[in-house]
Amino acid sequence: MRQRYRYIILIISTMLIISGCEEKAKPVIIKNASIKTPLGCLKLDNLEKNKLTNHLKELYNFQDNCEYTLTLKFKKDIVCNSSYNAGMKSMGKFPKSFIQLEVRQSLVPIYSYYVDLFHNANNDDVDMGFKQLKKDILTANSD
Repeated sequence: MRQRYRYIILIISTMLIISGCEEKAKPVIIKNASIKTPLGCLKLDNLEKNKLTNHLKELYNFQDNCEYTLTLKFKKDIVCNSSYNAGMKSMGKFPKSFIQLEVRQSLVPIYSYYVDLFHNANNDDVDMGFKQLKKDILTANSD
């Protein structure tokens, strides 16, 4: 009987440890405190035509004459050969890709959403980033 309880506790402990090790993307958000929100519009900087930028076009009605420009930057299949990151790579904690959504007024950055990902960036990651951006500066009340 006592052995059975130990076995159950061992299984539960193992499950908690495994579920606690799930790697979730934690975004870094930088917002210029002086901007007045909500912004009335966004223009998409789509010099790089790709699947993720095309998906972004489906999420919002971008206006070419807007003073605020949104740029999507991303990289996938990141490989780092630096010995500085050897510890991170050996522990399996090295990101595979990243996305960044940056809003600029002229050349001045006013908002940035950046997240390292442990998988290649996809439409769901763009959705999450744009949802946060929308909450922070497109539908937010003025500070």
